[in-house]
Amino acid sequence: MMHLPLLRITGLFAALLSVAAADTVQTQIAPLLSKYCASCHGAEKQKGGIELHTIRTEQDAFRQHRFLENVAHQIEKGEMPPDDEPQPTAEEKKALIAGLRGVVARLEKGEFPRQAGRPTVRRLNRNEYNNTVRDLFGVKFLPGSDFPADGAGGEGFDNVGDALFMPPVMLEKYFAAAKRVLDAVYAREPLKKRVFFAAPKPKEDPRFAAKTVLVTYGSLAFRRKLTEADIAGLLDLFDKAVKRGEPYEAALRSPLQTLLVHPSFLFRIENDQPGKLEWKVDGFELATRLSYFLWASIPDRTLFQLADQGKLSDPAVLREQVERLLNDPRAETLSRHFAGQWLGFDELREVAAPDPQRFPTFTPSLRVAMYRESVEFFSHLVRENRPVTEMLDADYTFLNAELAAHYGIRGVAGTALQKVSLTDRQRGGVIGQAAILTATSLPLRTSPVKRGKWILDNLLGTPPPPPPQDAGVLPADDKTPDGLSFREQLERHRKVASCAGCHQKIDPLGFGLENYDAIGRWRTADANGKPVDSKAQLADGRQFSTPAELKGLLLKSSDLFCRNFCRKLLGYALGRPLEYYDEPVVAQLTGVLKSNGYRIRPVIQAIVASHPFTSRAAAK
Repeated sequence: MMHLPLLRITGLFAALLSVAAADTVQTQIAPLLSKYCASCHGAEKQKGGIELHTIRTEQDAFRQHRFLENVAHQIEKGEMPPDDEPQPTAEEKKALIAGLRGVVARLEKGEFPRQAGRPTVRRLNRNEYNNTVRDLFGVKFLPGSDFPADGAGGEGFDNVGDALFMPPVMLEKYFAAAKRVLDAVYAREPLKKRVFFAAPKPKEDPRFAAKTVLVTYGSLAFRRKLTEADIAGLLDLFDKAVKRGEPYEAALRSPLQTLLVHPSFLFRIENDQPGKLEWKVDGFELATRLSYFLWASIPDRTLFQLADQGKLSDPAVLREQVERLLNDPRAETLSRHFAGQWLGFDELREVAAPDPQRFPTFTPSLRVAMYRESVEFFSHLVRENRPVTEMLDADYTFLNAELAAHYGIRGVAGTALQKVSLTDRQRGGVIGQAAILTATSLPLRTSPVKRGKWILDNLLGTPPPPPPQDAGVLPADDKTPDGLSFREQLERHRKVASCAGCHQKIDPLGFGLENYDAIGRWRTADANGKPVDSKAQLADGRQFSTPAELKGLLLKSSDLFCRNFCRKLLGYALGRPLEYYDEPVVAQLTGVLKSNGYRIRPVIQAIVASHPFTSRAAAK
């Protein structure tokens, strides 16, 4: 009997799996979608912007797997097709749901050729630029503060290369920022001593000392070893300044300033390896990925030394470095930039604008305290390796006297935030934090719609579809001449047939938070003086009426929350949109989370050790 080589057997098995999967999509899923869904979501009509006629192959299904999960859920609950449309038989319904969920199951099991992915070459975003310059030269101000705001991409973060465009104005901004940084260095003796650590000795060529400084700072700035061409270009600028009669330190200004406008500094560039489909990134690239994930800044000298020695790729060494970086104060950037953007409390800093006449107690210092509460809370989870489920419900938070008074909590003094135990279950967890409650409100009122959508999208990863074009506009104020509560006003809006379906899912979650006003204070009466009606019923019949009861329901949906957390953290770490081939990694991370008591650090370690984080694919 002929024995086939193991690789051929494996390849044949994978091919058979692919054929079977493709047959399922082509013979089972696509025909049923065409039969029962194409009239509203086909080539000629896309109700609500939803298209199903494009699902024809396994690859189509893989690429739209998250959307198909929602389709399967709606079919199972009888929400689709609508009652006035032809309905599938019980057998057809069962086959379609099984087929759609089979696509997701194959993804999570990795039953397809795996890929590492390929982040786009990306410039440093505004936060990364500020942090990098701070760690490089020791300046304390924010030189990129007047840069244009960075757009979000991928999983919703501003570190995604696809969204980090390079508008023409940026070049001028970079030159101006570089000048301000070097002005600060030359104006302050401690910074000068830090930068000009190598001084020419008597009777020694100052060029040797200049090369030492430029190679050191050039390597740090470019996040790699300098080439001979790099060194020659920098020294040429120094030589020209010396010929003009400038003294040693002054002659270094031009090459140092050049570092800050060089593409190798402004962009995170990773080298391709010709002839390979994918490969492990080198030590310097891995150090850069790691430091910008956990610090949003440049690798420090320890990471550079390990990269230079070829040790950083050792799993044990890499684990040690992750722990070291997480124990450093710079890891607070995970709270400010990852959690802030994911949970939306970053918007409190500049976007949220409560009306000052309606909410005169919303002072600038209270705004800062609200923001810092959310930052400190997430930082505590990372620092102490706490379970991420404490984001849904916790018996503590971080307050100062002003924020504690805002919450009606006694016994807290001083302006510094401190950890405070909570006895009232209506607070605790992110849904009770004023930063998020304010960011999900309007200037004059709460927004059950925004808050409900925030829970579905940001927490559970199950975003509702966008509103239809004829959805209309809800009132900006909940204080009405006729005394109607906002709930009563919203009921009128929900009578529009095209709006009712989504609002049935969104509004109950938001109404469960109506005891919090538009700046997060607890209230029992609304703006019209009527008792707050926070009673709510979910589409599946479950009822609740307080934030504490809502938190209990969210904890029962913790699988959705944990999966979404892993997805968001992976997307932030990779700095690119997640693709279908990343789903096995998301499933693996969710498993790591559960098996480690939902504690956060094992997931961070697993991301850093994962295939897409340590590898890079060739361009297609």
